[in-house]
Amino acid sequence: MKNCGIVCEYNPFHTGHAYQLGRVRDCGADNIVCVMSGSFVQSAMPAFCDKAIRTECALMGGADAVVELPAVYSTASAQYFAEGGIKVMRNIRDITHIAMGARASASDILSIADIKIKHSDAFRAELKRELDSGKSYNAACTAALAVCYDKYVTGTANVADIMSDPNNMLCVEYIAAIDKFSANIQPLVIERKGAAHGEICSHGEYISATAVRAAANEGRFGEVKRFIPHSYEKILRARAEHSPDMSAYKQIAAFALECATVEYIRDRRNCSEGMEYILKNMPATHDFDRYADAVISKRYGKKRVYRLMLDILLDIDKFATDKRFITRLLGCRNGFDFGLLPNYIITNNAAIKSAAAHDEDVASVLSVDEKATLLYNTICRRDGDYYNYSIVKVNA
Repeated sequence: MKNCGIVCEYNPFHTGHAYQLGRVRDCGADNIVCVMSGSFVQSAMPAFCDKAIRTECALMGGADAVVELPAVYSTASAQYFAEGGIKVMRNIRDITHIAMGARASASDILSIADIKIKHSDAFRAELKRELDSGKSYNAACTAALAVCYDKYVTGTANVADIMSDPNNMLCVEYIAAIDKFSANIQPLVIERKGAAHGEICSHGEYISATAVRAAANEGRFGEVKRFIPHSYEKILRARAEHSPDMSAYKQIAAFALECATVEYIRDRRNCSEGMEYILKNMPATHDFDRYADAVISKRYGKKRVYRLMLDILLDIDKFATDKRFITRLLGCRNGFDFGLLPNYIITNNAAIKSAAAHDEDVASVLSVDEKATLLYNTICRRDGDYYNYSIVKVNA
């Protein structure tokens, strides 16, 4: 192993993340480069705390550099979240591995991923049948993989159980993305310790990020202090002064929806099969949750609907993930070799603006990050925009 990448949110950074970074270092990584969500995360919700603090935690926890995952990917479904991470990572010099946390065994993850790679036609045909039956994409994907596993794999994995865990699903998507983009990267599957994704409890030394966020939202952040290995006091102050105002966010999202036309909604990334008419045929309620509840169903899960609402706010269209992009280096350890970075990972604002001025695709993707930062700062009562950012540096 030379350099290793990790796609992450660190929302917030906790002892389980520190454990993973330690395992990667023990495997011999010279550099660990994290590709991290910025202002908004995969659930289409604002990040727990700002990206500079989360970057600092990652660097103090063992990362050598942190690169921002553009918002068109950080707020996407598992497939496009994973593809975005691999796109950012694949041309970093001497990247040989991507580390990923899973609750399933590496052999089971690899065998399920092989279905999407080696039996892609059969998988897509089965996926279409499952979608046509009225299932959501995640449910249809899991069912299709289970059918194909029984046909093509000699094994005893419980595919439905494995794919019910979002981290396992992401691992499968990372491996499929490596193949799709012919990235010369090997998967390094590391078993997750302690609480499962979304579990509201702690296990020994580890806890889920969901549990940390729940404790903070309920005024119990002190109870989980031992699971926050770095910058706890800074996070506490930031949350006290600039935690995202979810009520304000939902009001802004409802307003954006009411201003949007049917045609505009139809062209957003997560809109399909008449979702635009469900939303626009409702009387104006000025209530985010009532709009969301009207669309959430067996077919459309909560996260899918929340992503559509954010698509409307940030102007994310159906072609956003097909476009060329640039992104920024969020932070690094002192002494990090900037020569490892490809030309689409940029370290200063002037170069970012210049790249956007010369490429419409780049400008389009960057505009989403600019809007995401403005929206995040608005609901967090913070000044500044996307360009009010300085690279975080930590001593090696």
